[in-house]
Amino acid sequence: MLRSFDQLRDTARADLLIAADDEHAAVAGSGTYAMPWHWHDCLMFILPSQGTVELKHEGRREGTWLSQDRFAVVPPNQAHETKAAIAAHRHLAIYVTGATLRRLDSEAGSLSEFYRRTRTTILIQRTSAVRALHSLSLRNGHGAYGNSKVRQALTSALLVQCIAEVMAGEVAPAASPHEHGMALVEDLKQFLTLHADEQIPLDALADRFGISRRHITRLFREGTGFSVGEFQLRIRLRTAFELLSQTDLPVGEIAFRVGFESGAALTHAMRRADGRSPSDIRNMLARSINI
Repeated sequence: MLRSFDQLRDTARADLLIAADDEHAAVAGSGTYAMPWHWHDCLMFILPSQGTVELKHEGRREGTWLSQDRFAVVPPNQAHETKAAIAAHRHLAIYVTGATLRRLDSEAGSLSEFYRRTRTTILIQRTSAVRALHSLSLRNGHGAYGNSKVRQALTSALLVQCIAEVMAGEVAPAASPHEHGMALVEDLKQFLTLHADEQIPLDALADRFGISRRHITRLFREGTGFSVGEFQLRIRLRTAFELLSQTDLPVGEIAFRVGFESGAALTHAMRRADGRSPSDIRNMLARSINI
């Protein structure tokens, strides 16, 4: 099934169309997204914002997986299939006409290396510059940000940065579901570290990341060697140790900051972990300073 640039631009849902003109269109996608085998008369960049996207194409029919560490470029007239994969999913697709590329080639410098690299579908490691422009192009990872002129400018800048990354960046190898399962574990670890002082039930994690409690438990244990609760406790105790070492805060205040109900609860947890209490740690540090 052929989908022309005009069809992609003109039939996109209003709440998903981020920006569009006669040369490029940026469209968001989320949820239970799936597009069966099709091709475009334009080039496509696809950049996951959350979760993963499974991409199959003429050069790799068994599929590869995209997450936030990489983006894909699919050349015009190459058949491909995309669908949401692991966890809650969001992505941004940018469709680019040949006229846009020819204009950039004449105005900004030769795109010969870009054309050479994108003769077939390619995966590129995402840099911090692409991540920043991608984030700015969306609001809360999904909805449009700013007015139409702002969105047009941001997605144009993202397009140019992606083209530059293709020409000079690192080509990413095809990835497996296991690798992206581990990418999800990294997202979970980051979230748990940021919210270590809060009680976060598995149900809340399942709702946020769009996978079952059982899947989270299995993946997290496989990726870290700990349960979610054990990992969060380790983060709390590590932060408590840093506060005990670097500040004069009362033990009760430290306990509150890292998510314990009382100084006694923190002391009990620390003794269970390595046999030392908060006062033991501070006394040990004081002796080392006086030596």
